[in-house]
Amino acid sequence: MNIADRLWPAGPVDLPPEAGNLTASRYEPDENWLRQAHAEYQKAALWRWFATHLEDPRDAVPHSTGNDDYLWGDDEPVLADQALNERFADLVPPEVVREVLQAIQSEGGNEWANKRLDKAGG
Repeated sequence: MNIADRLWPAGPVDLPPEAGNLTASRYEPDENWLRQAHAEYQKAALWRWFATHLEDPRDAVPHSTGNDDYLWGDDEPVLADQALNERFADLVPPEVVREVLQAIQSEGGNEWANKRLDKAGG
């Protein structure tokens, strides 16, 4: 079961346009909208933010030869719990952060890599 399936067993939640620039390479939710949004929208916004800023190190970070140690870049690994709480603790209820975090950690653990953008920003 992937992260989205854990968060929305009935199917994905589409964010409305007022949630922020949904086509940006790195999504940043509109904070006024986020504070007032229903919990399902809040979870969708947190997940979209996470997925556009961080990625699974298994797919993004090289390993050292002969073992499973990651060759982390600057400011890595990023801890999912720390990243979500620092960004959203003042904007959404703790249970929203906790539910998104549990889904993320069950899928990929707590250590994540910064998402690298190509030169075009995507």
